[in-house]
Amino acid sequence: MATLSDKVITSDFLSPTGDGSGLTNVPKPHKPVDVSGATPSLNVGTYNFFDQGVLSQDTTVSFTSIPEEAEWQYSYVAGVDSASAFDLANASYASKSFSVASQEIAPTALAFNTDGTSMFTVGTSGDRVYQYTLSTGFDVSTASYASKNFGIGSQEIAPTALAFNTDGTSMFIVGTSSDRVYQYTLSTGFDVSTASYASKSFSVASQSTAPTGIAFNTNGTSMFIVGANLDAVFQYTLSTGFNVSTASYASKSFSVASQEITPNGLAFNTDGTSMFIVGSSNDTVYQYTLSSGFDVSTASYASKSFSVNAQETIPQALAFNTNGTSMFIVGQTNDTVFQYSLAPANSLTLPTIVGTLSTPAIGDRVTYTFTTTDSGTTVNLSVEDIIQ
Repeated sequence: MATLSDKVITSDFLSPTGDGSGLTNVPKPHKPVDVSGATPSLNVGTYNFFDQGVLSQDTTVSFTSIPEEAEWQYSYVAGVDSASAFDLANASYASKSFSVASQEIAPTALAFNTDGTSMFTVGTSGDRVYQYTLSTGFDVSTASYASKNFGIGSQEIAPTALAFNTDGTSMFIVGTSSDRVYQYTLSTGFDVSTASYASKSFSVASQSTAPTGIAFNTNGTSMFIVGANLDAVFQYTLSTGFNVSTASYASKSFSVASQEITPNGLAFNTDGTSMFIVGSSNDTVYQYTLSSGFDVSTASYASKSFSVNAQETIPQALAFNTNGTSMFIVGQTNDTVFQYSLAPANSLTLPTIVGTLSTPAIGDRVTYTFTTTDSGTTVNLSVEDIIQ
């Protein structure tokens, strides 16, 4: 496949075979221009390369001032429909998965590093945190075992959840054998082979004797635990961010029992205004709205849910990519991480005379080459170049 640079730096455009092959008066010099907005009009009489940049909204393109014979290109990067991020209403299975059964046959937790190139699981069969490498960030179909793991059995023999601080230098484990959150130090961020117990822990037994999920706010000054015994999310305050030895119960909680009586996993969106619970009584992810970010006392059910039953009947944990366009579930029926799409790419509409286009993935660079020999009465899409 040709690269984008192959197309834009040459002074002689492609001479397509078939439709448009007889062009004789096509302007040779490269005449680029940036375009923007939801309805860009491409002046083909003046320019022959139009760069939209990232498609930040649904966009409809039109062509104007088309010479009798012309060849031109339109290029863009498929952008996310940000209004759909972290919204279960738009969820669908992405047909991507990765088995962790070679390391853990009873996975209970799931986490990623910031750019999604590292993934972590923990389970009750091995009491170890396992690390995986993703050659494409947040794409589990590209995952492989990194041959790195860390045993936490000296602190917790029934781990149910894990989390990291922002730079991956601190890791947190919670489990049901001691009902405590344990803290670990990683000398290299997000590298569990460098982990050691930090000799810091905090008991959540006064609120939950079956903690199954853990999450933090962005700066680590609030911690959240979901428990299967009371079907509620409990909130804690950390006077020093991401230091569980400074934790105390914030006297704030929220029951999810009306939706899920066996909650196993917990996650938030970036600003804490949305909270997500997954459990094994309904095999469903539920979404909640918090009127004050990361304050569970302001939570309410958003009347949005998504069943993962077709992939996993005992879901244990969930995670999201950074921008909320992908969701991940791990469970104990298949010992597999499943990937879901939450937000589609913004749509591009070209004049109907062009015909049907392929659907690119978010982040793909797309370049179309068009030709005409009749002033645009007929426009041929001669090249569709998608660079992943």
